[in-house]
Amino acid sequence: MAQVAAMFGKKLGERFTIIKGNKKLDARFMRYGFDLMGAYENPYVDLDFYVLMDLLTGRAEIMEDEK
Repeated sequence: MAQVAAMFGKKLGERFTIIKGNKKLDARFMRYGFDLMGAYENPYVDLDFYVLMDLLTGRAEIMEDEK
């Protein structure tokens, strides 16, 4: 996952915001996977994989840091 995080200019454990459609989602790359926080958390269905696939295929993007 460190290599995937680096592809997006992120480090493991670093929180960032994803824009998917009209939604903003908080996420982070972890050593053993991808972790979504907030809107898409569901105790019955793991949606992290789908958002990661959207990032990798360009259907979602990481919001630039506001400076």
